[in-house]
Order: sequence, then C-alpha cells, then structure tokens
Amino acid sequence: MHTDEYEISIAREVNHCQQVVKKTRSRLEERQQKFGMGYPEASMAAADGQLSIKEKELAAWHDDFEALPQWEQRLEEYREALAVMRISASQF
Repeated sequence: MHTDEYEISIAREVNHCQQVVKKTRSRLEERQQKFGMGYPEASMAAADGQLSIKEKELAAWHDDFEALPQWEQRLEEYREALAVMRISASQF
C-alpha cells in the first residue's frame, strides 16, 4: 500500500542519511589530511607511540570509521525503498 505520507517519510530518511554520510566523510577526510594517513594506519601508529593524538580524538575517528559503512548501507536501503514506492505509485 502506498501513501504520500510513507513516501515523504522515506524521503526524509534518505535526506537525513545523506547529510550524516556527507558529514562523516568530511570528518574522515579532514583527519586523513591532518595526520597524513587513514584510520587503520593511525590506530597502529598511535598504539606504537609513533603518532601523537589525543585518545578522545582517536576514539571519535574510530567511531566515524566504523559508522560510515553502516550509514551508507542505511542510505542505500532507504533509496531502494523509495524507488520501489515510487514505482508502485506510478502503477495506480
């Protein structure tokens, strides 16, 4: 069953996920440029004492690194749901 309210809600979720993915990617890119390496390398370098980074900043980097694929997957699922909903609406 298709209603405009469902489509609007899913479109809002798509928009929210897009914003989160964009911000998370931006933070990851900023850290990569700042430290000259990605999170996996930075984590190993910090553990070996070769990288001076605050534990809190490394934890935030880890959280973003882990969260990005999950948000990207959520975004794809909402996009697919919205596409299916739009197809079903056009059939009526």
